[in-house]
Amino acid sequence: MPMLDGLDLVLHWFLDDVRGKFPDSPVLFADESGGSLHRGTIRNRLRYLMELEGRPATDRFSPHALRRACATHNYERGVDLVAIQQLLGHWTVSSTMRYVRPSATFIEDAYRRAVTTTLGELTAEGDSSA
Repeated sequence: MPMLDGLDLVLHWFLDDVRGKFPDSPVLFADESGGSLHRGTIRNRLRYLMELEGRPATDRFSPHALRRACATHNYERGVDLVAIQQLLGHWTVSSTMRYVRPSATFIEDAYRRAVTTTLGELTAEGDSSA
């Protein structure tokens, strides 16, 4: 199952069962005082949990890797690059483009679709000139 499938269920669980145990705050993922979680805190807790789980170092990932995976996953599912830019809070699309790392399969499929479309258009043009 792709990493982000079922995310809506996790967010509902978090909002219904977890968020209320923290101080009232406009911050979604708050620390114990209601402030924003510091990125170092998130990174350290994630590393600790993966170590506790017994994951080998080669299977571990960072919050930054999650951002990249989210951007790539959305891009490969057809989400517009400008929409991804807005989701990530980037100032420019060029910043977002550096985050998106499409798989070789995705690139090959995109190339095949482009060639097939072009050949179809050329064939249709050739048929209409007869």
